[in-house]
Amino acid sequence: MERQKKKKWYALLGVIAVFAAGMALTPISGGDTDSVFADWIRSEYGPFLQELPPVPYERVLGFKPTKEQVELGRLLFNDTILSRNNDVSCATCHLTNHGFTNSMPLPFGALGQGGPTGDTVGRAFGLGELSDKRNCGDDGMGYLCDRPFFRNTPSTIDVAYRANSRTDDGLLLDGRFGRLAFQVLLPIGTAEELCGTNPVPSNKEENPFLEGGPFFSQGILVKHTHVTDPYTGATLPFFNSPPEVIHGIPLRRNDGRLSIPNFNECLAIALAKLNGVPEYRRLFRQAFQADEITDRVLGMAMAAFIATHVSKDTAFDRFVRGENSLSAGQMRGLVSFLSQPNEIVEIGLDNRVVGVGCVNCHSPPFFGGAGFGSLGVISDPRSIRSRPQVLFEQRSVSLDFPNQRGRIPRCHIAGVTARADGSYAPDIGRAEVTSREEDCFQFRIPPLRNVIERFPFFHHGTERALGYNLNSLEERSLQALRNVILYHLRGPQYIRLKNRLDVENKYFDKFFQYDEFIDPHRVDFFGTEGPLERSSVLIEEALLEDILSFVAYGLWDEKAVKRGDLNNRVSHPKKVPSGFHPSITRDHGTQLELPPAFRQ
Repeated sequence: MERQKKKKWYALLGVIAVFAAGMALTPISGGDTDSVFADWIRSEYGPFLQELPPVPYERVLGFKPTKEQVELGRLLFNDTILSRNNDVSCATCHLTNHGFTNSMPLPFGALGQGGPTGDTVGRAFGLGELSDKRNCGDDGMGYLCDRPFFRNTPSTIDVAYRANSRTDDGLLLDGRFGRLAFQVLLPIGTAEELCGTNPVPSNKEENPFLEGGPFFSQGILVKHTHVTDPYTGATLPFFNSPPEVIHGIPLRRNDGRLSIPNFNECLAIALAKLNGVPEYRRLFRQAFQADEITDRVLGMAMAAFIATHVSKDTAFDRFVRGENSLSAGQMRGLVSFLSQPNEIVEIGLDNRVVGVGCVNCHSPPFFGGAGFGSLGVISDPRSIRSRPQVLFEQRSVSLDFPNQRGRIPRCHIAGVTARADGSYAPDIGRAEVTSREEDCFQFRIPPLRNVIERFPFFHHGTERALGYNLNSLEERSLQALRNVILYHLRGPQYIRLKNRLDVENKYFDKFFQYDEFIDPHRVDFFGTEGPLERSSVLIEEALLEDILSFVAYGLWDEKAVKRGDLNNRVSHPKKVPSGFHPSITRDHGTQLELPPAFRQ
């Protein structure tokens, strides 16, 4: 009853014109009418208007990082020394001009070619050279890149709020891992990210990784180890094996094949190179009182930097603090966002807003990131997670690392939930981590802060606004985000049932997103119980634009990619201690190189 009273009170104000169509993407008008509307929203939706809490550094990292630790992490994050082929850095896939992600559906790390360098990346969203033309390259020795990474790159913004070291989950798109200082080491040893899939040089005189060579004059202790096959040397799907001392990488494995360095070996190579750079040794000694650079302090440094990537000064945040920072259209979008699906909210005489229920999965102040759900979205067939042989054989390259328990559930049936010829099966998502059938096809509910910068969308980046004549990344991102919202509002579609019932009018999915191999009963579009799970929400174009404006610009902190939570620099540095330049990508990098600043 109290809610209805407030609606009636506001209706008496007779505020009509402020919600006219076309105002959705216009600046705030600043009039008295907007102030009254803002005050009503604060009164009506007060419990949802929460400020972003302080970053829980002690819980996530175990310490409050110093400026020296954070700056060291920034240098490491942007230094190609961490990659075996000296060609990519963490920043290759986590760029400031893309909200610490990139514009590739499936990114290319080691052995990739193209994309921005340290001189051309751009300092703000969509500026400078973009990464959307990056593709497979080679290692400079005749070995060609053969595949991209298996999922879209998640942003590092606000990741500190999701990491849960107690339960060891909360990170990445399927929730695996929760210890940030451990997770940041994984890309160094992952073939598609920084490690590479190419073998070591076949000539003994060329191979810098042999025992007694420049990098392995002494053994390198690796504590965060991966189980490996003693015969082939290949990385196996289990972490938490005993610490290992790597003395070098042999030319050939026991099966006679040229060695492709595994996770432990690539991490050891990175540590060996770092320990050979005097400036890095000095910086680690200053930041961590460490006489030797180990995987432990390496992870701590990079985690300290990433934990400062925070979006905390959006127009929404300023609105929560009492500023009239949202336009009339954005406030209308906010009301719809916070209201239940198909709920009618009277906001003025002859003015009403239809609720769309975003709040059920994307609740403030984080606007998502904590839970998991399925929208039945298609997978990219290029991904190794879209290959039935991985799934039908009941094995996986990422099976429940922390506890090594169980086997992946039966998410797929050949010919029913995948193509009969074995060429494609939808990515099973979180089920690969938890071994629970109810988690089949579920992925992290993405946080919406700075979402405008994180184009393309969905777990394989399949929503990228294809078929539109658009001139900029921002325009394309807006169109793709509009499509995503419409896809949510449409709800699940029984495609095969529709086509069986009406054989003359074949159903056509204009969004090109829904995967007919995913059972509609496994998806949930509105985060509610009951009939709404299977229904659609219909809204007018003007309200759609208002919602889009709120999500795209009301939740955008442009400073998040310029200054960190501790007022630290998060931009890409112009030089790094290894002497490699420029940072981010080096298409000409090879595994034969010694870092310019390396001293044996």
